[in-house]
Amino acid sequence: MDTLYLKTLSFVTALIVCLSCASYDPRDTHEVQCIVTGNTYPASPFSGYPEKLEFAFSAMSRENAALVIHTGNIIQGGGPEQGITEQDIVRQLRKFIEQRKSLNAVMHVLIGERDLYRGSYDLFRRYIGHPPYYSFNFGSAHIVILYLPNPHYRIDPTQMRWLRRDLERHRRSPAIFVFTHFPTLTAPSVGVRHPDGEQLHDLFVRYPVKAVISGSLKNLYEFEKDGIRYVNAGCFGFNYEDWHWNFNQYYVMRYDGTHLFVKGVKVNFPPNTYKPKLYKDEPEKK
Repeated sequence: MDTLYLKTLSFVTALIVCLSCASYDPRDTHEVQCIVTGNTYPASPFSGYPEKLEFAFSAMSRENAALVIHTGNIIQGGGPEQGITEQDIVRQLRKFIEQRKSLNAVMHVLIGERDLYRGSYDLFRRYIGHPPYYSFNFGSAHIVILYLPNPHYRIDPTQMRWLRRDLERHRRSPAIFVFTHFPTLTAPSVGVRHPDGEQLHDLFVRYPVKAVISGSLKNLYEFEKDGIRYVNAGCFGFNYEDWHWNFNQYYVMRYDGTHLFVKGVKVNFPPNTYKPKLYKDEPEKK
């Protein structure tokens, strides 16, 4: 009797464990991890490319993150008034696409103020493939990409209507993260903010927005308001002449379901004597 009882108890225990494992979903923890980078533009719009960018991409790949958010400024844009032609823009975009192949993750790229040609993002969208604003789900989180490349211009009413509808559709999401190029709100000590920052904040507090993350500035700062974390994950130092050791090249961000953890990373670049590979339209330097 005792032997039969023990066998029955073992079977029931094993069955409960199996059923628990079968019903477990990692997304139940609401944990989300991604990498944030930005300001990877080359030193000149007329020649060259960010020589250290591929090393940064390789370092990001070793983090084993499935998602990278680039907060904008992948090229040196402008227009004829600066002597910049459409060919200059296209060359930079193509080189960024070529360098991005060394990244072992999905990348979403925002539009920064440097990514425009004659004030238009048409070339950016044609080559990079992303619209100016959109959203997507990543694990248990909902990611919102907003178009805020200029600190002085008001947000377009069409985008604002889209944002309201998108947040309402995902109001039951465990966590919403908003990414912008220029910050919507900044700490009082920084002294700059978007003209629609307060309006956007009043909208965000009505939904499960956990953090609003930007990257136009080169430094890291963060503060909290009404339970929403505002983070400027600024990056710099992707060209040989840059003083890269004073800046982070990317950030690892992890949300555990309750708290957001932000870790800045300075890439250990090789010496400047390293000769990077050439691209098809790049003449060899003497």
